[in-house]
Amino acid sequence: MPRETTRQPPHLHLLEGGLDFEIRERDGDVRVVLSGSLDRGLLNRIISTLTPRLARRGRRIVLDGAHLAHVDYRAVADLVDWGHRLGVYGHGLWLDGWNAYLRAILVLGARSNAPAPVAAGPLAARHGTSVS
Repeated sequence: MPRETTRQPPHLHLLEGGLDFEIRERDGDVRVVLSGSLDRGLLNRIISTLTPRLARRGRRIVLDGAHLAHVDYRAVADLVDWGHRLGVYGHGLWLDGWNAYLRAILVLGARSNAPAPVAAGPLAARHGTSVS
């Protein structure tokens, strides 16, 4: 059994022949490092993978987009909705490392959905920091 001070390697998820996301947990925070393109299918896989890990309330989920190349605007409504659902359980969904291009897709994607999701306003207002 490893000691508390022993470093554990990050948990990796390989999907469809490539690294789409990597999950790292530390001090109650969950960091999801994204790469490639974020679409609805990938977002749904991330949500289903993370849901069992969120039994404890008040966790901070960080989507790291530093290696993300593109976001499918059709996934934005699902992302905003997930952020809202997480907030109900005291969790927070945060974005880190998202460049101006990716943030623009988030803002435009939130505006293109009619009717706009409840949390689209905060997403548009805080397009670089938080989804919840």
